[in-house]
Amino acid sequence: MISGNKTRKMIFIISSSYSGSTVLTFLLATHPKISTIGELKATAMGDIENYKCSCGQLIQKCSFWNNVDAEMNSNGKNFSLHNFGTHFKSDSKICNILFRAGVKSYFFETLRNIAINVIPICKNQFKAILEQNRLIIDIICSFQGGNIFLDSSKDPIRLKFLLSSNQWDIKVINIIRDGRGVINSYMRHYKVPIEAATKEWIISQKEINRMIKYLRKDNYLKVHYEDLCTKPKEVLSGIYKFIGIELDVVNPGYISNQHHILGNEMRLRTTNEIKLDEKWKNEMSKRDLEYIESNAGRYNVLLGYK
Repeated sequence: MISGNKTRKMIFIISSSYSGSTVLTFLLATHPKISTIGELKATAMGDIENYKCSCGQLIQKCSFWNNVDAEMNSNGKNFSLHNFGTHFKSDSKICNILFRAGVKSYFFETLRNIAINVIPICKNQFKAILEQNRLIIDIICSFQGGNIFLDSSKDPIRLKFLLSSNQWDIKVINIIRDGRGVINSYMRHYKVPIEAATKEWIISQKEINRMIKYLRKDNYLKVHYEDLCTKPKEVLSGIYKFIGIELDVVNPGYISNQHHILGNEMRLRTTNEIKLDEKWKNEMSKRDLEYIESNAGRYNVLLGYK
C-alpha cells in the first residue's frame, strides 16, 4: 500500500525464460513513474559473492542494495542479500508443495486456496511472505521515486499469489517470443539437447496459458519480443497507455542508466543498442526445426508464429 491507503499499481511480466523480459524491464525502467529491481522473487542469483547488480557493482558492495538491506532490517524484517524472503517457498514440506506447485485447474486452485488458509503454518508463512514483498516494494519505490512497481519475475504461480492478496492493482504483461528462439537460447545457456529444451518451453507455455484464464482482459496485455526490438517506441507507447501513465520517449541509452536490476546475464550488457536476437535461424539444424515443428509447432502457432 502507499500513502492514504491507496492501492499501489504493479506491473507484472509473465513469460517463458529467454523471451525478452529483461529487455522490456530495462526499457520500462526509464519511465520516471516506474520503480523496479527486475525479478523480485530473486531465486536465480547463484553465487551471491560474485553476483553483480546491473549497475556493475558486486551486489554486496552496491550502495543501493546495502540501503535496501539496512531499511528492511530497521523495519524488523529478516532480510539479507542471500535471502530476500520474497519467494513463495517454505521449509515445511506440505506448505512448500502448496506454494511451489505450478498453476493448475480451477478445482486444484480452489483446493490449494482452502489448504493454505486452513493449515495454520501455511497461512502464517503465506501472510509473512506477502508482507515481506509489500515492504520491500514500498522501500524500493521510496528510494527510486516511481510509485508504480514492476516485477519481472515471470512466474505464473507467483503472479496468482500476488493477485489473490488484493494488495496491489496489478497489470499483467505477457511478453512472448518465437518458440524456436526461446528453445535455442535455452539449449545454448543450459547445454541441453533439443528434446529437453522443447519440453521445458511447452511446460512453461501450458502454465502461462492456464494463468491467463484467471486474468481480466482489461488487466492483460500481450507483447511480442520481436516487435519490442524492431519498433520499441510504438510498443512502449501501447504499454504506457495500458498501464495508464503518460507517454514517454524511449531512452536510447537504456542500458547505461543507473538501474539496479536482477535477472539473467543480459542485465550486464553495456551496449545501448536494442538488438533483435534471431540466432536460431542460423544455429538450429533442420532436424532441430523439424523436431520443434512436430512437438511444439501448435503452441508457436497459438502465439502468432508460423
